[in-house]
Amino acid sequence: MSHSREIVSLSEEDYNAVLDVITRLLSHKTTRSLESLFRSHLLPLLDASTCFYAGADSDLLRLRIIDAVGIPKSDFHTIQAYFPCCPLAQHMVDRSSLVETYDLDVPRWRLQDSVTKFLDAHPASKLRGKSYLDDISTILLTLDRSEPAIVIEFHRLNACRNPFTRREKRILEFLRPHLCQTIKTLVLKERLNNQISTREEDPLESQSPMVQVTRDSRIIDQNPKFRKLFNSLPGDNLGSSLTRFLESGIKDYEKSSNARIPDPETFWYCLCPNVFQVDITRRKDDLWLLELRPLSDACPGFNPNLRQYELTPKEKEVCCRVRQGFDNREIASQLFISFHTAKTHLKNIYRKLDIPTRPRLVSFLNKK
Repeated sequence: MSHSREIVSLSEEDYNAVLDVITRLLSHKTTRSLESLFRSHLLPLLDASTCFYAGADSDLLRLRIIDAVGIPKSDFHTIQAYFPCCPLAQHMVDRSSLVETYDLDVPRWRLQDSVTKFLDAHPASKLRGKSYLDDISTILLTLDRSEPAIVIEFHRLNACRNPFTRREKRILEFLRPHLCQTIKTLVLKERLNNQISTREEDPLESQSPMVQVTRDSRIIDQNPKFRKLFNSLPGDNLGSSLTRFLESGIKDYEKSSNARIPDPETFWYCLCPNVFQVDITRRKDDLWLLELRPLSDACPGFNPNLRQYELTPKEKEVCCRVRQGFDNREIASQLFISFHTAKTHLKNIYRKLDIPTRPRLVSFLNKK
């Protein structure tokens, strides 16, 4: 791997292209409108196939894609889940560097190795080989970790095996502060506008957990009870179960003239030991309000005897599903965790309950 800190001089044409992008950034008023600039100018300038820009927490463990070019929305969740495993991002954090790429800064085999390990451990491993991550040949990445943190990532896909060069890296170094600042300004502006639009009538004033989301399940606002229950932030996506409820609710709403989704008993959500009825209401501007109404103290699969043990909420959910007869792979899929994580939860449960085997655990869970 060659030395990546060599200074590269850009051609006059490249400098003019950089200045053109910086000038065009000033005319954009929404994060959505930036997509056209990335598509028409940045991808050709960097000879990239696809890209995304995202918000993140300061330690980069939670990524929230704002928009993308050439990446299907159905792959956003997988990309967000993979990002904390990305060797290039980890290398940048360790070195406090601002722009890096595979081949110049990190060996490319580490990208391929990390994707393989991530997808093999992913709950949807039966779909292995069909993920967008498999198609990525190399990555050019820039980070801004000051609050709110911004991540911008450019990809070359397998059809183009050529690495990003020092030229592309130098161009992004010039553009990075302008791109990140523009995205931050627009994100904060849109967040403020959303807060103002809901201030006169706050739909989240409730004793139940409530969240307001877009049609594609992105969180706009939430009340403290929902935030505490799910440890979520504005910009996050709903979990897989609530997203399925939302999709079904939208379909039912579009068949009905009522604001309230029909057949609310269809939407029952188990978050052991609690069970919630999920009510879905349409708001203005195609926003959707989800209210989780507690139905009982415990779900049918929860054994009250577990209350005396110091199990985490996720471990209680695993116990519930073990009692109902699900195997580890089914549990991982239902809880949207990896197969390995499901096994780890079970090991912790065995240790905390002082139970050595699964059959004994089932027997214990079935005791009154």
